[in-house]
Amino acid sequence: MSSLTSPSKNQQKLSTSENVSSIRDITHIRVDNSSTPSSSQKFSLPPTEYKNSNVHNAMLKCNQDYVQKSKILMSLLVDTSSILKLVRETNKQRWDLHYPFVGIKSTQTPGLKSSLYNDRNHRLMSKYKQKVNDRLHTPTDMSSSQEFNSKLNVLKLDLKRGDTSSAETVFEDLDKSAIATLLDGRLVQTEKRCESLHARISDTSSKVLVAGDVNAGKSTFVNALLRKEVMPVDQQPCTTLFCEVLDVQENGGIEEIHAIKDITSYKRTDVSTYIVIEWKDLYDTIVNNEESGEYTQLKIYTKDRRNAQESLLHNGVVDIALIDCPGLNRDTLKTTALFARQEEIDVIIFVVSAENHFTLSAKEFLSNASKEKAYLFIVVNRFDNIRHKEKCRRAILEQIKEVSPRTHEYAKDLVHFVTSTSIKIEKDDDNVGNMSHKFNTADQNDNDTKSIEEFSKLEESLRTFVLKKRSKSKLAPAQHYLDNLVTDIGVLIEFNRNIAQQENDKANMKLKEAERAYNKLVSDQKSSVATAEKAETRVCEEIQTFTRNSLEKAIENVGKNVSCEFNGLLYIWGYANDLRDSMLDDIQKEVVASEENAKNKTAQCIKLIQDLGKDLGEVKQVNLDRMYTKPGMSISIDIEISDFIEFDLNEKFSEGLGFAGLAGGAVMCAATRLDALSCLWKLTGFVGFNNMRRLALPLVGLAGFGIVTYILFDAKHVISRKVARKIRGHLKRSDYVNIETNRIVRQGRKKIRKVSDNLRDQFRKAVEEEETKQVAQRISYKKSEEAVKFFEKIFSQTEQVAECLEDFLGNNEWEDYEEIPVSN
Repeated sequence: MSSLTSPSKNQQKLSTSENVSSIRDITHIRVDNSSTPSSSQKFSLPPTEYKNSNVHNAMLKCNQDYVQKSKILMSLLVDTSSILKLVRETNKQRWDLHYPFVGIKSTQTPGLKSSLYNDRNHRLMSKYKQKVNDRLHTPTDMSSSQEFNSKLNVLKLDLKRGDTSSAETVFEDLDKSAIATLLDGRLVQTEKRCESLHARISDTSSKVLVAGDVNAGKSTFVNALLRKEVMPVDQQPCTTLFCEVLDVQENGGIEEIHAIKDITSYKRTDVSTYIVIEWKDLYDTIVNNEESGEYTQLKIYTKDRRNAQESLLHNGVVDIALIDCPGLNRDTLKTTALFARQEEIDVIIFVVSAENHFTLSAKEFLSNASKEKAYLFIVVNRFDNIRHKEKCRRAILEQIKEVSPRTHEYAKDLVHFVTSTSIKIEKDDDNVGNMSHKFNTADQNDNDTKSIEEFSKLEESLRTFVLKKRSKSKLAPAQHYLDNLVTDIGVLIEFNRNIAQQENDKANMKLKEAERAYNKLVSDQKSSVATAEKAETRVCEEIQTFTRNSLEKAIENVGKNVSCEFNGLLYIWGYANDLRDSMLDDIQKEVVASEENAKNKTAQCIKLIQDLGKDLGEVKQVNLDRMYTKPGMSISIDIEISDFIEFDLNEKFSEGLGFAGLAGGAVMCAATRLDALSCLWKLTGFVGFNNMRRLALPLVGLAGFGIVTYILFDAKHVISRKVARKIRGHLKRSDYVNIETNRIVRQGRKKIRKVSDNLRDQFRKAVEEEETKQVAQRISYKKSEEAVKFFEKIFSQTEQVAECLEDFLGNNEWEDYEEIPVSN
């Protein structure tokens, strides 16, 4: 991301510092009265008309002063345009500008004050900072509407709904991006306005607009200034399009009327861009154009036969254009066009009827024009028709004070109460080529003489304003506009700098909080994960120990507490099976008890791990009811014949069975598997065969007795012992304890691992979220920090422009020019 302070290539056209340096160089140029103006500046004083060298030198001095100041002002306009481009680029790409309206009260913080009050003493603050500060800090007792209107002037956004909603309400309803878009449009308009002002100042001619309400006497006043009936006059409104009156010298000395369809393509030397109309057709052309709309403007080249000291057009100093325009309240479209056209004008002469005073349209026009032009030339026409003249004069001056305070301040020079019809007008009885110069005649009385004197004063003041005080008439409007504009830029920039500083402080605080939260979360993550792992290991070990001990003990004690009913020898096989099943059930019960213990231990561990992550969001729920739904290791043990025979002789003798038992056991062994034959053979060899024959019958009897005794007295004990030993042996050989222990532990670990994995995942997501917050806060902090630096830089550049405007152009007080002596 590029820095906010990096201007684009187009914006590097002319930096403020370079312009300020160039302006300072300009001011050190020594004005030499003997030098001549540049070739682009029209300045010719015919010796036949100006014989007084004092007048010539004074005119020359004024013109040189004007040229010097115009260069400075054009340079400052270029600087201001560059600043506007930078602000626009920032508004569109990096920072949505906030608009300083009623909400400023809630945003006034010590941060704003500390920027402007960076000097220990308020009196050391620059005038520009004081002006910006005063604009930002409006009195608290002002209404919201007044406060709203007091913030910006040139850059003010006028926006209202069709209903009665105020502009403030509309702005409060708009989001920040919408306001930024509106501001961008306003900045574009202002930038174009600076360019048009630059072009207007570079143009050496002066355009004088004669405006006013319908039937205020504009055309009559123009004719009176020219002492010639140029504009048609009628009781009904007849001026329906813009008519520009120029000196005949601008057209090679030929008096003509050019009817122009497209003013942008008009070239005097190109006859295809206009139509020449006859003077006698001027009235019909103007009147008929209201319906046809064929032409957009007329250029009337005419001759003023008076000398340069009397004429406004033929003055020998500056090319003057008098523009007569349609009445304000005649047509909405034409009124709108006039509002737009006045920005191209150097001097506005506003003609108001003494009978009607200022209409709403007139006040709106003058108020809008006053934003740029500090001074307006006001002509109160038809003053002779007023009976109470002083009352009328006071009323009109009060109205002027409202719409243009500076004009009211110099009302003696700028406001004139006259009657244009009292001036003799040259009549055109024939065509232009063969014109007989006649004048309207009237009986001269005191009133007429006084009216003529008043009009002569008006002409002298107008010539002084347009010609001698060109810095007032031509430069002051641009300077006034630029002064308001740089103040608005300062207000807008300082307001946004304050907001950027607040957001920077807020982002810095949030960034520190995010860093602390992140570090704590990482520490908690390590601690919690370690605790979970330890808990998992500990619980699994406890489950393993408990299960192993339980199963080993159960296997060791199998058969000791068997309570199966023995129903006799006929049911001995079933008894053996019942014993087996009972013993296996006892072991299975221990398995179930171990599983239940594992569930409880697992649930406790899960609860512990869930508590570790309870602040991270929703915990993962684990169902332990189906933890051991699958059966464990199956045990399959078959009952065999050998399970009914006990071979432990020591145990038999100890139980008192003696030889009978042995014999019975031998007989039982012979009857089943004949394993006792070897024993009998050995016994025969020891006793002798013959003796054995004698002993056979007793032995057989004794064996039968032992068998019966065994069957009757020890069968169920033998079976219990044999089955228990068989079960123990089978379980040990099959590693039953380890297998079941591992199964039970594995299920518990699996459930615990789900929760611990979820804990790790929750911490991971939480850490990622905190990292994302940190990145966002760093971006916000960096963005606001760059915005603060950018606004400070722009404010400094704007302050330089304001200081140059103040230092090199001066305060433009009305009396800062010498009056040019008039030759007799």
